[in-house]
Amino acid sequence: MSTAAVTVIGGVQIDVVIVPVAELPAPGQTRLVQHMSFRAGGAGANTAIALSAAGAGVRLVGCVADDQLGRWLLEDLGRLGLAQDIVIVEGETTGLTVACEAPGRDRSFLTFLGVNEVWEERLIPADATDCRSLLVCDYFCAPALRGKPTRELLARARATGVRTFFDTAWDSTGWAQDARAEVLGLLAEVDVFLPNDAEARALTGSSEPPERLARDLQTVSGGWVVIKLGERGVLAAGPEGAGLAVPAAPARVLDSTGAGDAFNAGLIVALDEGAEWPDALRAGTALAAATIARPVAERHLPLERTV
Repeated sequence: MSTAAVTVIGGVQIDVVIVPVAELPAPGQTRLVQHMSFRAGGAGANTAIALSAAGAGVRLVGCVADDQLGRWLLEDLGRLGLAQDIVIVEGETTGLTVACEAPGRDRSFLTFLGVNEVWEERLIPADATDCRSLLVCDYFCAPALRGKPTRELLARARATGVRTFFDTAWDSTGWAQDARAEVLGLLAEVDVFLPNDAEARALTGSSEPPERLARDLQTVSGGWVVIKLGERGVLAAGPEGAGLAVPAAPARVLDSTGAGDAFNAGLIVALDEGAEWPDALRAGTALAAATIARPVAERHLPLERTV
């Protein structure tokens, strides 16, 4: 039986971040970069690490392969007590993402799903929903969990009073009509939906301002919709016409990869502790700012609470 306040179900993989990469070199050419980091990643691991740094009791559910990278991830996450519910799948390869960052442009990602492509419902512990808050993330990076398995997981959690959070990540196949309908069909089981601006636009097929996108998605969900706008902060639409906007917290950016996951973690912790929505949104932006200002090697260390 889990005693964690928060369960995170999502991707566990290696993240390789290289900076700066404004564009790929021409075929056959080489371009040198100034910085590289190699660390535990995936939205699931990123969020769980941020939750742990914020002092929350957290349980991470995911999978790795029985290979060198998988064993390294288990050792690294094990130092934080986050490896107990990570399943080892034989005969597969651990997933990996290369994140390309450069000043003045949004990040780009190249992802190899590896073992996450075959991660399925039977590999998720039956008591995974024994918590106060449940986050399902990296939806499009776990194809075998799409649709019915995720819907049933969210519904089972809500039936016992668990607050459910959902973050899809980007649909690399292009947000076809059936994929948009699939996600919209899940929102009735979601208390807090957490897209970024690009995902909200792709999901709705709309170029309207984000305030309108949030309200349209909230009408479908019935719960809260929080759209992450990067350096512009966040905005939220909730029941009974509630609408909130919070600017991004000032930050010295050392590594922006995982900023959205850290925001999710800060929001979840604050709501779990009983914060009102304006304060919870500010807690999310504060944790995101604190996370991207830290060297990679320090992201797992406890953070001083500022909100």
